[in-house]
Amino acid sequence: MSENIIEAHKFEQVPYEKIRTVKGEMIISGEFPSYLVDESKISGGHAEYLFFPNTEEEIATLICRMREEEHMITISAARTGIVGSAVPFGGAVLSLERMDSVIGLGFDENANKWFVRVQPAISLDEINHIVKLRKFELDQSIPKEKNWVEKFETEKPHYYPVDPTEMTASIGGTIGANASGARSFRYGATREWIKRIRVVIGTGDVLVIPRGKYKAHDGKFIIKTSEGDLTISIPTYQMPKAKNAAGLYTKPDMDLIDLFIGSEGVFGAITEADIWLKEFTPQMSNVAFFKKESDALDFVIKLRANEMIKPEFIEFFENNALSLLRDKQKEDPKFVDMPSIAEDITTAISFDLPYSEEILSDYFSEISDMLKECNSSLSNTWSAYEDREIARFKHFRHAVPEIVNNIISERKKQYPEIHKLGTDMSVEDAHLKEMMEFYNATLKVADLEYVMWGHIGDNHVHVNILPRNMDDLKLGKELYKKFASKAVQFGGSVSAEHGIGKIKHEYLKIMYGDEGVLQMREIKFSLDPNCVFNCGNIFGRGEQK
Repeated sequence: MSENIIEAHKFEQVPYEKIRTVKGEMIISGEFPSYLVDESKISGGHAEYLFFPNTEEEIATLICRMREEEHMITISAARTGIVGSAVPFGGAVLSLERMDSVIGLGFDENANKWFVRVQPAISLDEINHIVKLRKFELDQSIPKEKNWVEKFETEKPHYYPVDPTEMTASIGGTIGANASGARSFRYGATREWIKRIRVVIGTGDVLVIPRGKYKAHDGKFIIKTSEGDLTISIPTYQMPKAKNAAGLYTKPDMDLIDLFIGSEGVFGAITEADIWLKEFTPQMSNVAFFKKESDALDFVIKLRANEMIKPEFIEFFENNALSLLRDKQKEDPKFVDMPSIAEDITTAISFDLPYSEEILSDYFSEISDMLKECNSSLSNTWSAYEDREIARFKHFRHAVPEIVNNIISERKKQYPEIHKLGTDMSVEDAHLKEMMEFYNATLKVADLEYVMWGHIGDNHVHVNILPRNMDDLKLGKELYKKFASKAVQFGGSVSAEHGIGKIKHEYLKIMYGDEGVLQMREIKFSLDPNCVFNCGNIFGRGEQK
């Protein structure tokens, strides 16, 4: 069989009546309202059915039943996404929360790497907890005749390195979004860490897709299902070189697994995944402070180009973000449990480095030289390597978005429709300074309240506009479009880590044009002709047919 042809496997259906089901919009909205929202906070979610399957067979049964009744399905698990992907607008919610276990542990002798096999709803936190404490049963070796669990007991500590900030996110959700975060600077996004998936598609069949087995041929894949062959023509648009989570992945000889990673659930329900592990390296957390933003940007460029120092991540906080932290420190010192930030500091760069006593002095010498060249010094830098102190640094990095969310919550009391406007754009390395200058100049002229922070190692800074009234919100939306167009002009992405979901359709068109979006829709209907899955994600609901 050609490498671009995959054969799906049919399930025997189980009795529909035995599957845990909640029926009725009023009951669901009254007794299960949390299944109608996610962290995007978009309103209007509603559903006629809420299902809690335990197995792939039950999922297949539900898919076939909902397709017969012409109900769409919205896939749900942790609902930590911020683009509305898990918010249903009619039809059924398929909650995978009961499928939340580690299935087993394996070792790939060709790749010389460890992996764990997990169900879709297990959180990243729980995966790392189990891996760190080696909480595997002896019969969980993959394959069972191997003694991998025993061997793993003798290995150095390992972990799953993808860190999309919200570690309560489910692994299935992060695969669907190709989630990333700060550590993508060093380790890449979720895509790089997925070895194999199982996914139930709209026919009720399951696909087992190991990485490297199925490759596009002449721009096509053929999926042989119980209902006939599905031919998938891969898109011809160009993917950006910058960090990207916008739209469907494509390249001429692409791996089939990559079509599903980052597809936001529009092709089916991921039910199982094998994910790679990495050996854990102790870290040292650092925050360097600068009086001028331009000096901080120069330091970032030097830090990521340095061949000896290899940071886990490089994070950015501009003056407005630091002002929020200063104000919060004065109001509640325990909330920002760190030393005071000097008033003449305008920018901070946070970065973690591999820590060992042998290389520490060399690292500090190298960093000291770079800081001096950028008008700062080690005396203007915080550092820590003990676990308790590293946790404080992590809270410091996450405090700004928490403060911002509290500000918006207060303003919503006066203007219920108000919300923050948070950009999620990246650019190529060569355009970092230009993009930052464009952000600053545009926001200054607009006289909007804003805060900037984010993953500057990937040229991926979040501009958070904080509207004070509805006029600010309208103006902020206009600026958002300008930022998106400029990011694309600079070889970047309109969504570097959060995806498109139900709220960024117009930005996807800015990036790929009408023709590119049309090619994505054609794949959707080749794989899911009845529009069963996650309608409204990536494309607007009116664009689905």
